[in-house]
Amino acid sequence: MKRTIILLTLILFLTSTAYPCFDTYLFLKRGSMVYPFKSLVIELNGEYSINSLRDLQDDSFLSMGSIYYGLWKNFSIQFTIGSDEKARNEFKIDYYGIRGVYNVYSTSMNRYTLDIIFEHRGKLNEKNNEVEISFPNIFNLSNLTYVIHPTVSYGLESKDFTIGGHAGVFYIFESNLIGAGFEYASVHASSYAGQRLTRSEYSASIFFGAKIGSRIYLQNEIAKGLANSRDIGFALTTKIIL
Repeated sequence: MKRTIILLTLILFLTSTAYPCFDTYLFLKRGSMVYPFKSLVIELNGEYSINSLRDLQDDSFLSMGSIYYGLWKNFSIQFTIGSDEKARNEFKIDYYGIRGVYNVYSTSMNRYTLDIIFEHRGKLNEKNNEVEISFPNIFNLSNLTYVIHPTVSYGLESKDFTIGGHAGVFYIFESNLIGAGFEYASVHASSYAGQRLTRSEYSASIFFGAKIGSRIYLQNEIAKGLANSRDIGFALTTKIIL
């Protein structure tokens, strides 16, 4: 079974690209979303989206590189730079992100953890800034990990206010995991723009993750849009522990 999962992960690595909603490295450690104290991790990821199967010219792609570091036992930071989602022939390094994760509460053996995440995202060459706060709840029960992660974000220039979240369940065995997730986002245009509209997006995904050797983690997500979202998305992430 272990060999089958690793082989499947490697095949997915060769056939698709990734921007993850979940974290194989942290889930296998059965902790919170805070990276371990003094740990330094490099991440490369990308995502390819088939926005409409009827118009493949409308496909989009994004690619990011991130560095994580555990500043204290209960706080870690993340710096990201890359090309945000755009037409596949318009790749350009124009995006950055800064994130801080603080562990608010953990039970013994980390059976339940609650974190708070503050994040700022922006463009390098234009005023397009967004701030987000979120609250990942993780439940570790036997070989299963459950995630409920509500999010709230606000566009500083667009004035858009977005409520959303991720949820998922993951089965962990040896150094591998497999899971299923659901994602929701509702964008509320503010009265500043002269309207009060809600555009809700729904999508579901299946997820594979594995530890390769002692320092490499791979994860792949295949997403299917359910409403007001892309038709199909492929996401892959590689993490290297330094």
